Amino acid sequence: MKNLRGILIVIIIMLWVTSCSNTLTQTPLPGSTLQPGNTEPENLPTEIVPIPTITPTLVPAAAWVNGEPIYLSDFEEDFQRYLASQPTSEEETDGEIGRAVVLENMIDILLLAQAAREAGFVLDEVLYEQRFSALVEKTGGQEIFNTWLKENQYSAESFARVYRLDIESSWMRDRILAEVPTSMEQIRARQIMVQGKTLAEEIHSRLVNGADFATLAWGYDPLTGGELGWFPRNYLVLVEVENAVFELQPGEFTEILETDYGYQIVQVMEREPNRPLTQDALFAQQRLALAQWMESRKTQSEIRLELN
Repeated sequence: MKNLRGILIVIIIMLWVTSCSNTLTQTPLPGSTLQPGNTEPENLPTEIVPIPTITPTLVPAAAWVNGEPIYLSDFEEDFQRYLASQPTSEEETDGEIGRAVVLENMIDILLLAQAAREAGFVLDEVLYEQRFSALVEKTGGQEIFNTWLKENQYSAESFARVYRLDIESSWMRDRILAEVPTSMEQIRARQIMVQGKTLAEEIHSRLVNGADFATLAWGYDPLTGGELGWFPRNYLVLVEVENAVFELQPGEFTEILETDYGYQIVQVMEREPNRPLTQDALFAQQRLALAQWMESRKTQSEIRLELN
């Protein structure tokens, strides 16, 4: 049943806080003698009893996202599940960091779910029951599923809230990822990397004077010849290397680049304007697209944290 945690991203309850909006009809005030034709009331009372204001009761919230709450109780329960999922280590799990991680994740999921509704996705009861029934069947039946709920401190109601958000947020996530192109401009490159600056300068000087890049690359990397393969923008760990090579044409090489790994000289071998992405490169582009979407969404949203 551990695989179910992959389905459940967070616990968030969608609470729509509504106030009582009954129309109150005001009856005539006691002692009023105002009749048709009269121009002034007689014997009006000196005190008027105010109509009581009905105030909605709010449950404790861990945060509010665009007016929609994340229940404090749901947050605390999810945090306990987070702690239980962490591998044991010599050092205790940092509670403050963990709470921040859990709450941030809950906010992200709620933002995705809200965006799905805005985009027109409607999770009606028919669709929900179809998804839920399929999930129960996949996990081995109702009895096994109920056991898992108890082991993970879910009630049927709290799980339903989580699963509804999961369906909505997953729909929006998939829509964002589907917009990522599967092919784009890419470069194939190789590098020469050494640890000493003096040696790097010597190698660069030889290259400038006509030395063969491939021969030198194989000399310093007998296993791969410095091959970096094909990659698009926003893929390499070293942004400075990526920026430098995308300014070059095939056959050209960079100046000496000092990075955390040493001193690198990179040559562009091939360049294609619209090459299909590898699966790994596609995942990287999708992660970037989702992160950029989330960053933009948060700047447009009203998020209020209630935790101390």
